[in-house]
Amino acid sequence: MNPAAPSAGAANGRLAEQMEKIVLSRIGSDQLVLPPMPAVALKCLTLLKDPEFSLKEAATLIERDPILTVQVLKLANSAAMATREPVHSVLQAVTRFGVQKLRTFLIEVSARKVFESRDARIVEAARGVWEHSLAVAILARDVVAFSNSGAPDFGYLGGLLHDIGKPIVAAMLLEAEKAILGSKASVQWIGSAEWIGIIQRIHRQVGVALAKKWEVAEPVYRSIKDCDEYDNSDRLSVANAVRFANAVTKQQGLYVGPVVADDIDALVMIGRSLLGLEADVLPRLTDGLKAKVRDQMT
Repeated sequence: MNPAAPSAGAANGRLAEQMEKIVLSRIGSDQLVLPPMPAVALKCLTLLKDPEFSLKEAATLIERDPILTVQVLKLANSAAMATREPVHSVLQAVTRFGVQKLRTFLIEVSARKVFESRDARIVEAARGVWEHSLAVAILARDVVAFSNSGAPDFGYLGGLLHDIGKPIVAAMLLEAEKAILGSKASVQWIGSAEWIGIIQRIHRQVGVALAKKWEVAEPVYRSIKDCDEYDNSDRLSVANAVRFANAVTKQQGLYVGPVVADDIDALVMIGRSLLGLEADVLPRLTDGLKAKVRDQMT
Protein backbone atom coordinates (compact mmCIF):
# COMPACT_ATOMS: atom_id res chain seq x y z
CA MET A 1 0.00 0.00 0.00
CA ASN A 2 1.19 3.48 -0.81
CA PRO A 3 1.53 5.26 2.58
CA ALA A 4 0.83 8.59 0.92
CA ALA A 5 -2.51 7.41 -0.46
CA PRO A 6 -5.54 8.54 1.55
CA SER A 7 -7.47 5.78 3.33
CA ALA A 8 -11.01 4.89 2.29
CA GLY A 9 -12.21 6.16 5.66
CA ALA A 10 -10.57 9.55 5.15
CA ALA A 11 -12.03 9.80 1.64
CA ASN A 12 -15.47 8.94 3.00
CA GLY A 13 -15.05 11.57 5.69
CA ARG A 14 -14.20 14.28 3.18
CA LEU A 15 -17.08 13.29 0.91
CA ALA A 16 -19.49 13.34 3.84
CA GLU A 17 -18.23 16.79 4.84
CA GLN A 18 -18.69 18.13 1.30
CA MET A 19 -22.20 16.70 1.06
CA GLU A 20 -23.22 18.13 4.42
CA LYS A 21 -21.96 21.58 3.36
CA ILE A 22 -24.05 21.44 0.18
CA VAL A 23 -27.21 20.53 2.10
CA LEU A 24 -26.58 23.14 4.81
CA SER A 25 -25.99 25.77 2.14
CA ARG A 26 -29.41 25.04 0.64
CA ILE A 27 -31.04 25.29 4.04
CA GLY A 28 -29.22 28.55 4.84
CA SER A 29 -30.10 30.18 1.52
CA ASP A 30 -33.74 29.03 1.71
CA GLN A 31 -33.32 26.93 -1.44
CA LEU A 32 -34.82 23.73 -0.09
CA VAL A 33 -36.98 21.89 -2.59
CA LEU A 34 -39.58 20.43 -0.25
CA PRO A 35 -42.06 17.77 -1.35
CA PRO A 36 -45.54 19.17 -1.95
CA MET A 37 -48.63 17.47 -0.66
CA PRO A 38 -50.38 15.22 -3.18
CA ALA A 39 -52.79 17.41 -5.15
CA VAL A 40 -55.99 15.74 -3.99
CA ALA A 41 -54.94 15.76 -0.32
CA LEU A 42 -54.02 19.44 -0.56
CA LYS A 43 -57.32 20.36 -2.20
CA CYS A 44 -59.25 18.39 0.39
CA LEU A 45 -57.40 19.98 3.32
CA THR A 46 -57.99 23.42 1.81
CA LEU A 47 -61.68 22.57 1.50
CA LEU A 48 -61.85 21.58 5.18
CA LYS A 49 -60.78 25.11 6.16
CA ASP A 50 -63.99 26.49 4.65
CA PRO A 51 -66.74 26.62 7.30
CA GLU A 52 -69.30 26.05 4.54
CA PHE A 53 -67.70 22.86 3.21
CA SER A 54 -69.60 19.57 2.95
CA LEU A 55 -68.28 16.06 3.46
CA LYS A 56 -69.84 15.15 0.11
CA GLU A 57 -67.46 17.61 -1.58
CA ALA A 58 -64.52 16.05 0.28
CA ALA A 59 -65.61 12.57 -0.77
CA THR A 60 -65.90 13.65 -4.41
CA LEU A 61 -62.32 15.00 -4.31
CA ILE A 62 -60.94 11.83 -2.77
CA GLU A 63 -62.71 9.65 -5.35
CA ARG A 64 -60.59 11.32 -8.07
CA ASP A 65 -57.57 9.46 -6.68
CA PRO A 66 -57.98 5.65 -6.89
CA ILE A 67 -55.16 4.96 -4.44
CA LEU A 68 -56.51 7.44 -1.90
CA THR A 69 -59.96 5.91 -2.32
CA VAL A 70 -58.65 2.43 -1.49
CA GLN A 71 -56.76 3.77 1.52
CA VAL A 72 -59.72 5.66 2.96
CA LEU A 73 -62.01 2.64 2.60
CA LYS A 74 -59.38 0.36 4.13
CA LEU A 75 -59.00 2.60 7.17
CA ALA A 76 -62.75 3.07 7.59
CA ASN A 77 -63.16 -0.71 7.71
CA SER A 78 -60.07 -1.39 9.82
CA ALA A 79 -60.16 -3.01 13.26
CA ALA A 80 -59.55 0.41 14.84
CA MET A 81 -62.87 1.71 13.49
CA ALA A 82 -64.91 -1.45 12.96
CA THR A 83 -67.54 -0.70 15.56
CA ARG A 84 -70.34 -0.25 13.05
CA GLU A 85 -71.52 -1.66 9.75
CA PRO A 86 -68.88 -1.95 6.98
CA VAL A 87 -68.65 1.06 4.69
CA HIS A 88 -68.76 0.71 0.92
CA SER A 89 -68.38 4.30 -0.28
CA VAL A 90 -65.97 7.16 0.29
CA LEU A 91 -68.83 9.36 1.52
CA GLN A 92 -69.70 6.78 4.17
CA ALA A 93 -66.02 6.61 5.15
CA VAL A 94 -65.44 10.35 5.56
CA THR A 95 -68.74 10.68 7.42
CA ARG A 96 -67.56 8.03 9.86
CA PHE A 97 -64.21 9.82 10.23
CA GLY A 98 -65.45 13.29 10.98
CA VAL A 99 -63.42 16.40 10.14
CA GLN A 100 -60.46 15.97 12.51
CA LYS A 101 -59.82 12.31 11.70
CA LEU A 102 -60.18 13.02 7.99
CA ARG A 103 -57.60 15.79 8.31
CA THR A 104 -55.27 13.42 10.17
CA PHE A 105 -55.73 10.76 7.49
CA LEU A 106 -54.88 13.17 4.67
CA ILE A 107 -51.71 14.40 6.35
CA GLU A 108 -50.67 10.83 7.12
CA VAL A 109 -50.97 9.64 3.51
CA SER A 110 -49.08 12.76 2.42
CA ALA A 111 -46.31 12.02 4.91
CA ARG A 112 -46.06 8.42 3.75
CA LYS A 113 -45.38 9.66 0.21
CA VAL A 114 -42.34 11.53 1.53
CA PHE A 115 -40.88 8.23 2.69
CA GLU A 116 -41.17 6.66 -0.77
CA SER A 117 -38.23 6.63 -3.17
CA ARG A 118 -36.94 4.92 -6.29
CA ASP A 119 -33.51 4.57 -4.72
CA ALA A 120 -33.04 1.27 -2.88
CA ARG A 121 -30.73 2.84 -0.30
CA ILE A 122 -33.33 5.39 0.76
CA VAL A 123 -36.15 2.82 0.71
CA GLU A 124 -34.22 0.57 3.08
CA ALA A 125 -33.37 3.37 5.51
CA ALA A 126 -36.75 5.11 5.25
CA ARG A 127 -38.63 1.92 6.14
CA GLY A 128 -37.02 1.88 9.57
CA VAL A 129 -37.68 5.59 10.09
CA TRP A 130 -41.33 5.19 9.04
CA GLU A 131 -41.72 2.23 11.41
CA HIS A 132 -40.32 4.34 14.26
CA SER A 133 -42.55 7.28 13.31
CA LEU A 134 -45.67 5.10 13.32
CA ALA A 135 -44.72 3.71 16.72
CA VAL A 136 -44.24 7.22 18.14
CA ALA A 137 -47.53 8.33 16.57
CA ILE A 138 -49.56 5.45 18.02
CA LEU A 139 -47.97 5.79 21.44
CA ALA A 140 -48.19 9.61 21.53
CA ARG A 141 -51.89 9.48 20.69
CA ASP A 142 -52.49 7.15 23.65
CA VAL A 143 -50.22 9.14 25.97
CA VAL A 144 -52.13 12.35 25.15
CA ALA A 145 -55.41 10.59 25.93
CA PHE A 146 -54.13 9.17 29.23
CA SER A 147 -52.54 12.42 30.39
CA ASN A 148 -55.27 14.76 29.11
CA SER A 149 -52.57 16.82 27.42
CA GLY A 150 -54.47 17.87 24.29
CA ALA A 151 -56.13 16.38 21.22
CA PRO A 152 -55.06 12.74 20.67
CA ASP A 153 -55.02 13.27 16.88
CA PHE A 154 -52.46 16.06 17.34
CA GLY A 155 -50.33 13.60 19.33
CA TYR A 156 -50.61 11.10 16.49
CA LEU A 157 -49.59 13.63 13.84
CA GLY A 158 -46.79 15.05 15.98
CA GLY A 159 -45.35 11.58 16.40
CA LEU A 160 -45.82 10.72 12.74
CA LEU A 161 -44.08 13.87 11.51
CA HIS A 162 -41.39 14.37 14.16
CA ASP A 163 -38.73 12.77 11.91
CA ILE A 164 -40.24 13.79 8.55
CA GLY A 165 -37.05 15.64 7.62
CA LYS A 166 -34.96 12.45 7.53
CA PRO A 167 -36.05 11.01 4.16
CA ILE A 168 -35.91 14.51 2.65
CA VAL A 169 -32.30 14.96 3.80
CA ALA A 170 -31.48 11.46 2.52
CA ALA A 171 -32.76 12.43 -0.94
CA MET A 172 -30.79 15.69 -0.79
CA LEU A 173 -27.65 13.73 0.08
CA LEU A 174 -28.14 11.60 -3.01
CA GLU A 175 -28.29 14.74 -5.14
CA ALA A 176 -25.23 16.19 -3.42
CA GLU A 177 -23.34 12.94 -3.92
CA LYS A 178 -24.11 12.96 -7.63
CA ALA A 179 -23.04 16.59 -7.90
CA ILE A 180 -19.67 15.73 -6.32
CA LEU A 181 -18.96 12.32 -7.84
CA GLY A 182 -20.89 12.38 -11.10
CA SER A 183 -21.06 9.01 -12.80
CA LYS A 184 -19.07 7.35 -10.01
CA ALA A 185 -21.73 8.11 -7.40
CA SER A 186 -23.21 4.63 -7.34
CA VAL A 187 -19.81 3.14 -6.56
CA GLN A 188 -18.44 5.50 -3.91
CA TRP A 189 -21.46 6.09 -1.67
CA ILE A 190 -20.34 7.20 1.78
CA GLY A 191 -20.50 4.74 4.67
CA SER A 192 -23.78 4.22 6.50
CA ALA A 193 -22.43 5.70 9.76
CA GLU A 194 -21.50 8.99 8.05
CA TRP A 195 -24.81 9.04 6.16
CA ILE A 196 -26.88 8.54 9.31
CA GLY A 197 -24.76 11.10 11.17
CA ILE A 198 -25.45 13.83 8.61
CA ILE A 199 -29.18 13.07 8.61
CA GLN A 200 -29.31 13.20 12.42
CA ARG A 201 -27.59 16.60 12.49
CA ILE A 202 -29.71 18.25 9.79
CA HIS A 203 -33.14 16.67 9.63
CA ARG A 204 -34.83 18.77 12.31
CA GLN A 205 -34.38 22.02 10.34
CA VAL A 206 -35.82 20.40 7.23
CA GLY A 207 -38.76 18.90 9.10
CA VAL A 208 -39.63 22.31 10.55
CA ALA A 209 -39.53 23.86 7.07
CA LEU A 210 -41.90 21.19 5.74
CA ALA A 211 -44.26 21.65 8.69
CA LYS A 212 -44.50 25.35 7.86
CA LYS A 213 -45.12 24.60 4.19
CA TRP A 214 -47.86 22.09 5.00
CA GLU A 215 -49.37 24.49 7.59
CA VAL A 216 -49.77 21.86 10.29
CA ALA A 217 -51.49 22.78 13.57
CA GLU A 218 -49.36 24.55 16.18
CA PRO A 219 -49.16 21.59 18.64
CA VAL A 220 -47.96 19.38 15.78
CA TYR A 221 -45.43 22.01 14.66
CA ARG A 222 -44.01 22.28 18.19
CA SER A 223 -43.70 18.49 18.37
CA ILE A 224 -41.45 18.58 15.30
CA LYS A 225 -39.48 21.72 16.16
CA ASP A 226 -38.61 20.93 19.76
CA CYS A 227 -38.60 17.16 19.84
CA ASP A 228 -35.32 16.73 21.72
CA GLU A 229 -36.02 18.40 25.07
CA TYR A 230 -39.04 18.56 27.38
CA ASP A 231 -40.81 21.85 28.02
CA ASN A 232 -41.05 22.23 31.80
CA SER A 233 -43.18 25.35 31.42
CA ASP A 234 -45.96 23.43 29.65
CA ARG A 235 -45.87 20.01 31.25
CA LEU A 236 -49.14 18.66 29.85
CA SER A 237 -48.52 19.48 26.20
CA VAL A 238 -48.84 17.45 23.02
CA ALA A 239 -45.16 18.15 22.31
CA ASN A 240 -44.09 16.64 25.66
CA ALA A 241 -46.25 13.59 24.96
CA VAL A 242 -44.48 13.17 21.60
CA ARG A 243 -41.06 13.57 23.23
CA PHE A 244 -41.95 10.94 25.79
CA ALA A 245 -43.31 8.57 23.12
CA ASN A 246 -40.14 9.09 21.08
CA ALA A 247 -37.99 8.04 24.04
CA VAL A 248 -40.18 5.04 24.87
CA THR A 249 -40.12 3.67 21.32
CA LYS A 250 -36.31 3.92 21.32
CA GLN A 251 -36.32 2.04 24.58
CA GLN A 252 -38.53 -0.59 22.91
CA GLY A 253 -36.01 -1.02 20.07
CA LEU A 254 -38.15 0.66 17.40
CA TYR A 255 -35.52 3.05 16.07
CA VAL A 256 -32.84 3.38 13.39
CA GLY A 257 -29.56 4.82 14.64
CA PRO A 258 -27.38 4.84 17.76
CA VAL A 259 -29.05 5.05 21.17
CA VAL A 260 -27.51 5.69 24.58
CA ALA A 261 -29.58 3.47 26.87
CA ASP A 262 -28.97 5.45 30.07
CA ASP A 263 -30.02 8.72 28.40
CA ILE A 264 -33.19 7.16 27.02
CA ASP A 265 -34.09 5.64 30.38
CA ALA A 266 -33.70 9.08 31.98
CA LEU A 267 -35.90 10.71 29.33
CA VAL A 268 -38.61 8.11 29.90
CA MET A 269 -38.49 8.65 33.67
CA ILE A 270 -38.61 12.46 33.35
CA GLY A 271 -41.42 12.33 30.79
CA ARG A 272 -43.52 10.02 32.94
CA SER A 273 -43.16 12.45 35.83
CA LEU A 274 -44.00 15.52 33.74
CA LEU A 275 -47.08 13.92 32.22
CA GLY A 276 -48.28 12.47 35.52
CA LEU A 277 -48.32 8.88 34.32
CA GLU A 278 -48.40 6.14 36.95
CA ALA A 279 -45.79 3.37 36.78
CA ASP A 280 -48.34 0.77 35.64
CA VAL A 281 -49.52 2.87 32.66
CA LEU A 282 -46.43 2.45 30.49
CA PRO A 283 -46.61 -1.35 30.15
CA ARG A 284 -50.27 -1.01 29.20
CA LEU A 285 -49.46 1.63 26.57
CA THR A 286 -46.63 -0.37 25.01
CA ASP A 287 -48.40 -3.73 25.08
CA GLY A 288 -48.78 -4.91 21.49
CA LEU A 289 -47.15 -1.75 20.09
CA LYS A 290 -44.91 -3.60 17.65
CA ALA A 291 -47.88 -5.60 16.33
CA LYS A 292 -49.89 -2.40 15.84
CA VAL A 293 -47.01 -0.89 13.87
CA ARG A 294 -46.69 -4.00 11.69
CA ASP A 295 -50.42 -3.85 10.93
CA GLN A 296 -50.14 -0.23 9.76
CA MET A 297 -46.98 -0.92 7.76
CA THR A 298 -48.89 -3.31 5.49
